[in-house]
Amino acid sequence: MLIGWAIEKTGKGVMADEADSILSRRNVLQAGTAGAAALTATGAAAQQVAAAAPATPTAPPPAPANRPIRQGEPHPFYDYSAMPKRPKLTWPNGARVAVHLVSNIEHWDVHDNNGRMDVRNLPRNDYGLRVAVWRLFDIFSERRITHTIALNSAVCRFYPEITDAAKARGDEFMGHGITNVERLDSVSPAAAAEIIRRTVDTIRTSTGQRVRGWLGPGLTEGEGTLDALKANGLEYVCDWGTADDQPFQMRNGLYVVPYTVDINDIGLIDRQGTPASVFSQYIVDAFDTLYREGEAQARVLPIALHPFLIGAPHRVPHLIKALDYIRSHDRVWFARGGDILDAYRQATATTGRAPG
Repeated sequence: MLIGWAIEKTGKGVMADEADSILSRRNVLQAGTAGAAALTATGAAAQQVAAAAPATPTAPPPAPANRPIRQGEPHPFYDYSAMPKRPKLTWPNGARVAVHLVSNIEHWDVHDNNGRMDVRNLPRNDYGLRVAVWRLFDIFSERRITHTIALNSAVCRFYPEITDAAKARGDEFMGHGITNVERLDSVSPAAAAEIIRRTVDTIRTSTGQRVRGWLGPGLTEGEGTLDALKANGLEYVCDWGTADDQPFQMRNGLYVVPYTVDINDIGLIDRQGTPASVFSQYIVDAFDTLYREGEAQARVLPIALHPFLIGAPHRVPHLIKALDYIRSHDRVWFARGGDILDAYRQATATTGRAPG
């Protein structure tokens, strides 16, 4: 992360609110695309911090003497469930692996919260909306793959051609906030609940599709977010989807459908600089592992994509190779998030499997 870069370079622990004055929210969310240039672009503020820093990092201040030692807390949102102790889960037609493709189709405002324009990144995102998403739709349609779209609801307003085409293809829309710059952990719980309500209402009104799933912008949540999702009719959330290879139920009744920050082009390609060929091999390796394990316990392979990245001309051939490798196996099911949830509910209803 660029914040970590700033801390390393300045030699002192910069708190989150201080870091925000150095790096825009956009740079944090898309770390790796701006690199060191992000600090240069912010001007004197970064230079002042660097100049004032000591030569070596200082030790963190001691904890207050009266603060009790933390002993760990039970997870507040869901129960622990050990994979070996679960009843056998099966997918439709005996599939070992449900492949959960998720395209993140997002809108970024020209100006960030500080009124600055990020000309380095904005056209790249627009390439995803103007060109690359159509390339991906063609690739998926040729292979008869429908998938889940994590959708900023502003896309319905500004790019209705995209949502119309996705609806015609049979894709599922999952709520992903209004835009990708308003994170739910940076606003009040009431404002977060309003963002969720507006997102769901806009997508439902614009597409005529019931919104069943949610992925927070930047996978962020705040206090009360899960209850606000439930109150707005959402059935599943992907923010917690990195916790498991199978869906599971949360204590408030919401379900979790697997998602990934590992097999995810924004993390690997954009932030870590992983070549698309290696990203493709990661997909294949993950699939091979889950396909082998899926004979005993059905699994989900989530693959998170951002059109402006994986849909670029030099990267998309590697995605095609991975998809065609997966499709060469018989017991595979390309499924939307709602399909996975429905199959999970049906399977667990017959096994009597406990939530969690």
